[in-house]
Amino acid sequence: MSDDAGPPSASAAGHVADCRSRDRGQTTIDYAVGVSVFLLVVAFVFAFAPSLTAPFTSDATDAVVVADRSADRIANDLLVEDPARPTVLNASCTGAFFDTDGPDRSDDCRYDANASDLKGSLGVISPSRAVNVTVVGSETTLAAGPSPPRGADVSVARRAVLLGGADATVIVRVW
Repeated sequence: MSDDAGPPSASAAGHVADCRSRDRGQTTIDYAVGVSVFLLVVAFVFAFAPSLTAPFTSDATDAVVVADRSADRIANDLLVEDPARPTVLNASCTGAFFDTDGPDRSDDCRYDANASDLKGSLGVISPSRAVNVTVVGSETTLAAGPSPPRGADVSVARRAVLLGGADATVIVRVW
């Protein structure tokens, strides 16, 4: 074994120093990929963090269900003449239901209390919900419950019905 190689020549030393300056641990592409991944993770956290707390906050999605079920209850059960013929409202029972000054109940009608206890009649038990029911016909408009405040998130359900042989619309607003 001989040590013929000896010390490196000047050109070889320059090559080694040149390689070291170009072979660093992080390139611009590595940095760009790292920053991009970090920003994507931060965006993902901000996008999905509210959904982690959503089950514990109140929102208006239940108002849609309350409005829809209330409209079904009025158009298919409370004010109909015959349950076998839903959406055909009994004119006298409908008038008596919306007459909050009259008796609470008529013997011929299917409801237990008139619109003076509108939430109770519709089965709305949430104290934070308010309900407005309006029946709009060609010749008559009957309404019960407070009007929705301006700017409130209002869920609306509509049902086409027959009232006294004429077309009418039941509109239920919940907020």
